[in-house]
Amino acid sequence: MAGAVGLTLVSPFLFLLRKRRERQQLAETQERRTGILKRMLLVLLAIFLSLAVLAGVAKALVALNVVNIRTFLNIAGADLPRDENGFTNFLLLGKGDDDHDGFDLTDTMMVASVDPKTKSVVMLSIPRDLYVKSAVMGEGRINLLYRDYKASLIRRQDMEKAEAAQLALKELLNEVGGKLHVQLHHAVMVNFSGFVDVVDALGGIDVEVPYDIVDREYPGPDWTYQTFEIHAGPTHLDGETALKYARSRHTTSDFGRSARQQQIIQALGERAKTVGIVKSPRKILALLRILSANVETTMNGQELLGAAKMGERLERSRVISMQLNDRNGLYTGLAEAGGFLYTPPREDFGGAAVLLPVVTPPDSPLENSGWRQIRTFFSLLLNTRTLYLQNPRISVLNAGAKTGMAARIATELIRYGFTVDRVENAELPPSPDSKARRGILPTSAVSPAVRGAEESSGSEGEETAAAAFFSDLLGFPLAPLPVDLPLEQQGQVTILLGEDYAFRPFHEVLKESASSSSLATP
Repeated sequence: MAGAVGLTLVSPFLFLLRKRRERQQLAETQERRTGILKRMLLVLLAIFLSLAVLAGVAKALVALNVVNIRTFLNIAGADLPRDENGFTNFLLLGKGDDDHDGFDLTDTMMVASVDPKTKSVVMLSIPRDLYVKSAVMGEGRINLLYRDYKASLIRRQDMEKAEAAQLALKELLNEVGGKLHVQLHHAVMVNFSGFVDVVDALGGIDVEVPYDIVDREYPGPDWTYQTFEIHAGPTHLDGETALKYARSRHTTSDFGRSARQQQIIQALGERAKTVGIVKSPRKILALLRILSANVETTMNGQELLGAAKMGERLERSRVISMQLNDRNGLYTGLAEAGGFLYTPPREDFGGAAVLLPVVTPPDSPLENSGWRQIRTFFSLLLNTRTLYLQNPRISVLNAGAKTGMAARIATELIRYGFTVDRVENAELPPSPDSKARRGILPTSAVSPAVRGAEESSGSEGEETAAAAFFSDLLGFPLAPLPVDLPLEQQGQVTILLGEDYAFRPFHEVLKESASSSSLATP
């Protein structure tokens, strides 16, 4: 009797305890499932965000390093192919879709080279108006090749759209790799609608707009124009506005928008760290559907995870970003890094605005000569990336060379992405030889900076190595700085142009120095 009474009293508590355990088990199961979805999202979202604004797979993955997913990636991801130097090279593309005026135009194009050994990334943006000739894909601006070749496959060979898109993507990969003389392993393309949807799913992004933009020729619906206006200062962008911010080019140029795209990728990374969307399995699955519908690639699923694994190990500070542009400094204006292009007369191309590689006389023919300079530039970026990351400050001093030679070699250095702080005549006292004039040296030389005992040997070692590189590049002896050279004229690397100096373009020098292990070869 007492037992029955006790059981009656205890039963409600046992029932509540059982229900509690069931709820705990259900919550644990849900948490495990959510955890798996989170990992999937973080991997795919990391890849997508980088591709969405075409600033490089690796750069975005570094920015999105919000959790430790290394173990998951090591299990699921496949190792990606590498070239003979150990680099994995990607072609990253952004295109318009059915809802935009630029349907299938690859208006954003970037080559990204990842070096797992140094945990670094080199990114080179290619402007959409660059004019190219392809034996397979035809002739025209580079942003037209994918669209026109894909349409040709569908129309002339009765190929299915998906098959034609994949073949056109692979052919564009081969074409760009051939122009740069580099092995490109994979291509990835994202459309504008996917980018808008993901930004909105994240709740928008916050950016610091660097300058006022008033673009009165931003593409509108039905082949119209609309005004896109945004002012300098901190701004919150939804998906549509972020797309306009990334695409607008009439206030600045294609080159200015490349910088904004790199800014957006950082903002996306920061947003992904703080937004609470990863706590919702339903929203996670919605994002995964966005990704699958808007990304085309030559990689399979395991290779995509392998790219994420590679990117997760990179270092944020070891990213080199460059872009080809028309600030060549050879005719008017100042040179900028990547200034290997120029704008020919429109009438020569049926009224179209195009860009061509600069030709350095007496080189010929145009196609080979211009691309040789670009190949040399890209080869230097890839193979001497540690030097570019070091970014030594260079002084170029005329010490007896013909007038204008210091400016000419400085322009060449700047175009190839090096930092020149000072270009002027060397202030040297007269030589004891009475025939020597003030500031004259018989031979050219390259010198590292003179360091005091209190300064680090590591910095001194880097500057000596940098000076040795430029000594090999220019064919000058590596020598101590002249004792009487004023301190303000000395750089981390000082190039002194003596009476023996005769200018030679870098792509010619490097061609002859191909056997030198200290120099990159195009």
